[in-house]
Amino acid sequence: MSDVTSITQRPLRLIEAAGAPRERGRAIGRALRGEIAAHIRDWRASMIVPGGGDPTAYVADLLAETDFERAIRRWAPGLLEEVEGMAEGAGLPADEVFALQLLDEEWAYRARRAAGRAPSKCSSLAIAAPDGPTWIGQNMDLGDYTDGHQAMLRIGADGERPAALVFTTAGMIGLMGVNAAGVGVCVNALPQLPSAPQGVPVAFVLRRLLETRSLGEAAELVVALPHATNQHYLIASPDGVRSFEASAAGVVEYRAPDPRRVFHTNHPLAAPVKPEAPGAWENSEVRLASLTSRLAAGAAGLGEIQGALCARDDPRHPVCRSGAGLYGFTTGSMISALEPGRVASWASAGPPDARGYHAFELSGAGG
Repeated sequence: MSDVTSITQRPLRLIEAAGAPRERGRAIGRALRGEIAAHIRDWRASMIVPGGGDPTAYVADLLAETDFERAIRRWAPGLLEEVEGMAEGAGLPADEVFALQLLDEEWAYRARRAAGRAPSKCSSLAIAAPDGPTWIGQNMDLGDYTDGHQAMLRIGADGERPAALVFTTAGMIGLMGVNAAGVGVCVNALPQLPSAPQGVPVAFVLRRLLETRSLGEAAELVVALPHATNQHYLIASPDGVRSFEASAAGVVEYRAPDPRRVFHTNHPLAAPVKPEAPGAWENSEVRLASLTSRLAAGAAGLGEIQGALCARDDPRHPVCRSGAGLYGFTTGSMISALEPGRVASWASAGPPDARGYHAFELSGAGG
C-alpha cells in the first residue's frame, strides 16, 4: 500500500515549449525569466567553493578549465541552441545559463579540485509489469536551495524527435523525463567512478536520450556518447528496462537479477571500482535496500511505487528527504507509466510524502 498520507499539495508549474530549439528555448526563458535569475542566484549562494572564495570567480574557473561545448556541439547541437535561446528569453548572459546546466559537472569539478568526492543523491527504479505498463520513477535529490524553482517542461515534437515531458528546475534543460515514443530516462550520480573536464554533461545526455524513439536506440546512444560525468542512466520503454553506469572511463551495462525490476541509487552495481572503507556507501546501500524490499516482488502499481519513493524506512538514510542544506532535499519525484500509445506521469514539487503528486500525460506514445 502507499505511504502517501496527510499531504499538502504544491502546484508544479507546466511550461509549454514548441518549435525549433532556439525558439523553444526563448519560450522557456520568457516564461521563467524571474525564476531563472533567482535560481542562478540561489545556486551560487549555496555553492561550496574549495578553499573559500567568490562563487562567481569559481564558476568562471569551472567554465575556463573545462571543455564541454565541443562534445555538445557534436552530439547535441540543438540542445545547446535551446540553452542559448533560454538565455535570450530570460535576458541573461549565455555563460550564466550554460553554467547552470553543469549541475553534476560542478560537483565533479569540485571533487577533482579539492581531491574529494561528490555527494550521494537520488534513487531510481523501473519495473516492466508482465501484464501492464512499464513503470519508471525517481526521486531527484539536490539541495533545499532548489525549492520553489521546480517546473515541468512539455517540449513539442520537432521533426523526428518526439514530444517530451521533462521535470526540471528553472533554467535547466532537464533532470528526468519521458517522451511520447514511450522512452523514459532517470539518472543517479555515481561518485565512485571517474569524471573528466570534457565530454557530454549529464543534462545534455538526458535530453538527448529523450530524443530517441525506442529502448534500443536509446541504449545504443548512451553507449556511444563520450560521458563527462559519473552517472547511472536508467532507460525504460514498453519493451523493457535497461541500466547503464557511465563515466569518463566508459559505459558498463548493469544486468539486474530480475531484468524486469531494476533499482539503483549511488554506488556502482556493475562497473569496477577501487575498494573503499567499510560504510562508505551506507547511505546509498540503505536506500537501495528500501526500494528492493518494497518492490522486488509482488504487485507494483502506482500506489506501491509512490509508497517506495515516499519511504523513510531508515530515518538516517530515507529515500524521501526533507533535510536542509546542499544535498539532503528531494527536489522532486517523477513516476511514469509507459504503454504503447500512452504515457502518463505523476510528479511532485519537493518531497512527495509532504507535497503530493500531480498528474501529467503525453498522448500519441509510439506514434
